Parts: sequence; structure tokens; C-alpha cells
Amino acid sequence: AISAGPIKTLAAAGISDFSFLLKWNKYHSPMKTNVTIGEVGNSGMYLLSDLSSGVTGEIHYVDAGYNIMGMPAVNFDENGKPHIAWNGE
Repeated sequence: AISAGPIKTLAAAGISDFSFLLKWNKYHSPMKTNVTIGEVGNSGMYLLSDLSSGVTGEIHYVDAGYNIMGMPAVNFDENGKPHIAWNGE
């Protein structure tokens, strides 16, 4: 299975605060970037090819390394908006 990080798409544009999620992921992932549709597609091609013939029952993370990071505590204000102290953009 492929577990992709957040990707900027037309469908994602309908998710409230999605731009915040993209910034958060970029700032907190070890590679300091967001993944692209192409990178997820490339991973799929690898899994479909003979190169992955010895791979079974794995979750293939395509998320710039975010899956290895711990999630910091998030506080919410009175309006339910997240309040997080970080030095991101």
C-alpha cells in the first residue's frame, strides 16, 4: 500500500486549512518539502515492476519522511482553530 503525504490538488483545495497542512508538512518533514503526484506515481510504478518482486505486505510511505516524525501537541483557540508555536512560514 502507498501512504502518500498531502498533495496540492484541485480536490484538496476544497479542504479547509489545507494550505496550513501543506506548510506544516513541509516544515516538519525531514526532507523539508511536500511530495508531488509524480513522486507517488513513481513509487507505484516501482511496486508494479519486477524491482519490487521481494516486497510484500508493506506500507510504502511517500511523504518526504514525515511518517518518522512525532506530532507535537496542538492547542485550539475558542473558535476551534489550531494554535501552534512554530517557526514555519
